[in-house]
Amino acid sequence: MLAIIRPAVSRLRPLLLSAAGVGLAVLAACELPKAPEWDIRVMAPFSSDPMSIVDFLPALITADSLDGQAVFRVEAQQQDTAYSLGEMCPACLALAGQTVAVPTFEYTDSLVVPFSDTDLVSVEILSAALTLRVRNNLNFDPLRPTADPPGYVALAVRDLASGALIDSLLISGASEPLPAGDTLEYVLDIGPAQLTDGFRVWFHASSPDDGQTVQIDNNLSVVLDAALDEIVAAAVTVLVDGDTLDERFTAEVDQDFRQELAERVDSATYELVLVHNVEVDGTLEVSIAGSEVDLFSDMPDREVRLRGLVFTAGVPQYGELNKEQIECIERFPNPDSVYVGYRGVASGTRTDFGRPNLSRLTPDLTLDTELTVTSKIRVGG
Repeated sequence: MLAIIRPAVSRLRPLLLSAAGVGLAVLAACELPKAPEWDIRVMAPFSSDPMSIVDFLPALITADSLDGQAVFRVEAQQQDTAYSLGEMCPACLALAGQTVAVPTFEYTDSLVVPFSDTDLVSVEILSAALTLRVRNNLNFDPLRPTADPPGYVALAVRDLASGALIDSLLISGASEPLPAGDTLEYVLDIGPAQLTDGFRVWFHASSPDDGQTVQIDNNLSVVLDAALDEIVAAAVTVLVDGDTLDERFTAEVDQDFRQELAERVDSATYELVLVHNVEVDGTLEVSIAGSEVDLFSDMPDREVRLRGLVFTAGVPQYGELNKEQIECIERFPNPDSVYVGYRGVASGTRTDFGRPNLSRLTPDLTLDTELTVTSKIRVGG
């Protein structure tokens, strides 16, 4: 019998269309009728399978589910930087090595955390955990808790592309001192939010004069660390530029049926229909072979290659199968099945953020394939 052996797909039987007016019938057994001389078209479903979009995703993204909802998970994105006392306190430069009261200073800078894979352009976050750490490697507390008013550090997290504010945090020396050698850590719940290209953490330190006396060492520093983790996304926009899709399936096609078809074939055509709404376009090939290793082997005695196909959705694509190709399929050694492989080179069709070849992907997208082979045969006589 003919059927596709994927659990989610119903088993399929070959369909007969008679030129003598018998209409549409289902071949109940895997053999061809021995009735009067009729020209019969036998439609054999070779593949009806969903192709995954995983091949279009950067390596740092995986498909998953959360509470029954399909989601993407993105690897942690992390960076750190150190701000030296000499950078933050220009007045300290002339005091290097001296034991004096630390001058007051104000300092603003930022830490950029770009996506670790440039093929990832934008993430539509459902939820994420942003950990911010401020580590004091100075030999005094820059928050000056005894000053009036005390010092503070302000942190603002913004989208890297647009500058949109995601979240912010104020650390005041009045409630949270930062002695030498200590680290302050905060975890912010992020989402829903959209990040494009990554994010930026703005750092502003205000350190007032409190009369504290230390030996000035301008090489000592404050370290800022930002880590976005546990990233759950509803969608991502990625660069798809000549990416390769490679999917392989097994289809039940009975060898007795293939043999009888090959012996009595007059002509054959194939039809491929792709049903999808994935924002990609490009070229596609299909290979039919007797084993997985023979798929796309370029060995005409071991595979039948269907070329010149494209990713266009919903439009039937046709081609011819010659007698040699039908006989090749008949010779495949597995008595119950054949292998069907899809290989394509695709590029995104969306232009966003001033860049071409982009595709917005959601975790529930698939490319459904419908491949049928129709053979015209002479029955009876």
